[in-house]
Amino acid sequence: MKNISAYVFGKRLKAEVPERTRRDIADQQIESESLIGWVQLTLVGVLAALYILSPKTSAGTSFQPVPWALGAYLSFTVMRIFLAYRRFLPRSLLMVSVVMDMGFLMGLIWSFHLQYEQPAPFYLKAPTMLYVFIFISLRALRFEAKYVIAAGVAAAAGWLLLLLYALAGMEGMDAITQDYVRYMTSNSVLIGAEVDKIISILMVTAVLAVALVRAQRLLNQAVVDSAAAHDLSRFVAPEVADRITSADEEAQAGDGEVN
Repeated sequence: MKNISAYVFGKRLKAEVPERTRRDIADQQIESESLIGWVQLTLVGVLAALYILSPKTSAGTSFQPVPWALGAYLSFTVMRIFLAYRRFLPRSLLMVSVVMDMGFLMGLIWSFHLQYEQPAPFYLKAPTMLYVFIFISLRALRFEAKYVIAAGVAAAAGWLLLLLYALAGMEGMDAITQDYVRYMTSNSVLIGAEVDKIISILMVTAVLAVALVRAQRLLNQAVVDSAAAHDLSRFVAPEVADRITSADEEAQAGDGEVN
């Protein structure tokens, strides 16, 4: 099992990362949260612009929840940016905010069938679902796999809940079809298509999480090696230290050069 884990996730670091490096990484993570917040704010602006500029086929609807959903998510995003700059995003609150991010997106998608006065399966075909993958990939900017996993699991669970809600509507199980053409041209539900979406969400999440773990272990090893090289330069001539650290092959016992 250790060999498989090392093959998938990379070799685990044997030495401890220096405390000063941990502080630098923590500061970088906080900056990443600010960046994530600004990207999400941009996405909210894009969604709002698309809604404003698109033809209003739902103009006769008495209740239009989409603007309210966008407004709620805008407020939440601005609050997260403020907390990130104030350095008040503890891990527990951050994990909750990751889930809430996905919850707001799912709520926005769910509101589409109310906006356009359609049966619930209508929202399952909304292209806004693709933003799920952007939200998941955004968490990779923090360089911690657990937040990517939290976003992916929340997205998969949210889409499953949307599917179950659609099947529990007025048409119920009668909305299910095996005809792909009927699925694409009506408010019918093709179970296989929705399962494919959930599998895709989980697969993208898994690939990103594995990539982050591998990258983090490689980064930690590079940091430890760099610190060791810096310490080495304090006890030997700088040119000797440079020679050792820049060598193409790892130094072995007994290696030496005669000038």
